[in-house]
Amino acid sequence: MAYRCVQAVNVAYQGLAGAFSEAAAAALFPGANLVPRPTFAEVFAALKATEVDAAVVPVENTHAGSVVDVYDLLRQHSDAKVIGELILRVRHCLLGIHGSQLDEVQVARSHPQALAQVEDFLRERRIRPEVAFDTAGAASEVAELGDRTVAAIASRRAAERYDLEVLADSIETSRDNFTRFFALARDADRGIAERIPPALRGGPAKTSLVYKTANLPGALVRSLQPFATAWLQLSKIESRPSRAAPWDYVFYLDFEGDPAAWPAREALALMRTCCDWIQTLGTYPAATQVFEPD
Repeated sequence: MAYRCVQAVNVAYQGLAGAFSEAAAAALFPGANLVPRPTFAEVFAALKATEVDAAVVPVENTHAGSVVDVYDLLRQHSDAKVIGELILRVRHCLLGIHGSQLDEVQVARSHPQALAQVEDFLRERRIRPEVAFDTAGAASEVAELGDRTVAAIASRRAAERYDLEVLADSIETSRDNFTRFFALARDADRGIAERIPPALRGGPAKTSLVYKTANLPGALVRSLQPFATAWLQLSKIESRPSRAAPWDYVFYLDFEGDPAAWPAREALALMRTCCDWIQTLGTYPAATQVFEPD
């Protein structure tokens, strides 16, 4: 019997090995070659330049809110489309060098989103937060520094990767601490979605888009009314500066439905009558479960 060899895909994520984004990428694309990039902009650039086949980026956290840099990049890179999503449970740990004690720690380094998610823990223990590029990068810095007073906020995965001790576990302020990730592919490479495990793409169709309303009274209400009329559930709406002019805003919206099919197709047609433009970020299977990383 002949077996067909399936070539591993290359998937970019922001951060270093041990980051939560790496765990999300490994879950969405098992067996993939995971390619770290220092910044979100470089993740999108790698995808555009065909250096990788897909990318995985965080878009929002239940405690710290949206990852605004990613949303801005999604709007700027119309060639990158959302092909899947993952909800990851985030359990933060305070990581120190071997031999250090919790009461010795004076400084904790991590990504701003992670620091926001553990601010109660840090405040109660009078530990000063310091911003790093990402959680795993902070762990790497702490391991290299070798200072018992400096720790990192990161995952157990990072502790194992950089040989650090877990000084405190599950220190996030909210026990329902989840981060939502998008899987991205180039518009011409939608087939890459088939590499996502069936268990993670069995949910109902969901669409993400960004749009700008016309400069008319009531335009925002009119842009949303077609969804209510069509009985389509909205799961997110958020405004962001357009960066085109001062006090000029665009709106990011998620709804349950496929714009290629009724009734979403008709709702979007009505929506266009009161919008300057609409950019679809992607239609993909909604996440139906929370993924627990190792």
